[in-house]
Amino acid sequence: MKRKQALKGSAALLLATTMVVVAGCGGNNANTSSNDSTKTNNTASTTTNNTSTAADNSTKTDNSATTNNSAATNNTSTNEPAAPAKEPITFKVQMAATTNELENTDVYNEIVKQTGVTMKIETFDEEKFKVQLAGGDLPDIIQVQSKYLKQLIDGKLIIPLDDLVTSNGAEIQKPGFEKSLAYSKQFWSNDTGKLYEIPVQVGQKGWGFEQTTGFTVRWDYYKELGYPKVESIDDMVNVLADMVAKHPKSADGKKVYGTAIWNDWGTWGLSSMGLMINDGSPVVNNYTDTAKSGIWATSEFMYKAKQKGILDPDAFTAKYDDIVTKASQGTLLNSIATWPFQNVNAELLKEGPDKGFVTLPLDWGFAWAAGNTIAGWADRGWAITANCKDPARAMDLINFLSSEQGSRLMESGIQGVQWDMVDGKPQMKPETVELSKAGGDAWKKTGIGMMANQQGLSDDTVLSDGGPVNLFNTPEVFTTKLNTLNKDYSDHFGVAYPAAAYKKYEDSGQVKSLNSMPQDVQAAMPQAPDDMKRIQTKLDDLITKGIPDIVLHAKNDADYKDRQQKLIDKLNKAGAEEFYQWQLKAFDDTNKKFQ
Repeated sequence: MKRKQALKGSAALLLATTMVVVAGCGGNNANTSSNDSTKTNNTASTTTNNTSTAADNSTKTDNSATTNNSAATNNTSTNEPAAPAKEPITFKVQMAATTNELENTDVYNEIVKQTGVTMKIETFDEEKFKVQLAGGDLPDIIQVQSKYLKQLIDGKLIIPLDDLVTSNGAEIQKPGFEKSLAYSKQFWSNDTGKLYEIPVQVGQKGWGFEQTTGFTVRWDYYKELGYPKVESIDDMVNVLADMVAKHPKSADGKKVYGTAIWNDWGTWGLSSMGLMINDGSPVVNNYTDTAKSGIWATSEFMYKAKQKGILDPDAFTAKYDDIVTKASQGTLLNSIATWPFQNVNAELLKEGPDKGFVTLPLDWGFAWAAGNTIAGWADRGWAITANCKDPARAMDLINFLSSEQGSRLMESGIQGVQWDMVDGKPQMKPETVELSKAGGDAWKKTGIGMMANQQGLSDDTVLSDGGPVNLFNTPEVFTTKLNTLNKDYSDHFGVAYPAAAYKKYEDSGQVKSLNSMPQDVQAAMPQAPDDMKRIQTKLDDLITKGIPDIVLHAKNDADYKDRQQKLIDKLNKAGAEEFYQWQLKAFDDTNKKFQ
């Protein structure tokens, strides 16, 4: 699986909670067996909007046309020979949501071979980055967390890339990136009109093979209950409670719990229910609008789980890796995504054809899938720091990662090894599909899907050879990729592959997806001014401390409501409405620049 998410990014507490990552996440879920080290987001950002300062209207992007989702205008084939080798060089590269487990995989080694660049990878860590920022001790290449963009530019800690793109960015100069570069100059330049960030994951994303974010449960246990309808948060809690009642102990006798969140991705976990309940509103007051807030939906879900006795005691302290461990130990039956269950799914399949964790398709609410963006994923844009010893070679690397060839490599592997041209068309090799289905160390060694947060073109972008970036994302592969769990799930819902079970609800208008979200507008919203930042800091502190206190100590529904109102009163006193009105104006003002 590829954890694209993201799901933190630009507007965790600003926009509709499903936009906790805006363009930075889980949009494409084709590859279900990638390894768990590729966390979409393991930062601790709690900012409301991690985009840059207000746009420079003199460089206004022409957003009236649709995104160029096809790189067919790029005349370079993905299998053209690499440029002559340059002298080897090593860079420190700070990546978003990708760990150094990538090193020495097939994909990584091919990048080194093609570019001559060895990457010493460090994963973005909020606290460490603050120290690096204060001391000017940044790595050579970074992926910019947008809330730090102004500080990086004002402090001359990152360099303009305009000339470097001209000299060393041939792939980035192609038509597929034209609108994205103009967007970056307009909205991500601190009003300078210069190019400081190269966007990633530009273009169209589809539903992929399966939906990885949502109400994730163990499929065989759900079958055992008779496939109950899930039409509300109450239904979710009841389903999990019934599962725990039937399976109270793990195989080695540990107590089983229904649900928990992870708490090391900023406010992502606390607002994660918004990935399912959002009504499509581009801006929501997540602090006090209890009817629309993903935070309050998460609170309700966890409170009701606590009342049923199925809330994990570590629910508000666990980190992502703790959730993975609990999943692997069989002591946890639900999370907001399938990512923590990827490893255990490979093991469970050995025990039975329908054993494993899946995301149930709900016929209401929101699904984090699809979407089209010229901005790409927020908090992922490539930048070169002033510390870089050889900016031209750094741009060589970014150029490759942004290219057709590099994007295809990261999502589909090496031509001739994992995929090849067959009758003039790019196709995934059957043995690669089988390897992805099996998962485990052999699949992890390929490195495929581990750099979803770093590729230039999105998975469903059509390349000049006529195939998508991600060659797993074809109907032909989908039909061969089914393992016994996928097939049992798909057969039950009467579809050919898992994601189609959810997608049909979008097609019928019952569910919304990122296709309905103005992602580029959201990613372009200005940073909050200092007075709003101070308000937001107070609000974040109040709600991140207040929700656990309510959930864990409310004695009954009446007590919950009373405690909730008291917290809302505090949030209003701290400026929640004032902050929301700033959000609305910032969105409206930004949206006008796209009209």
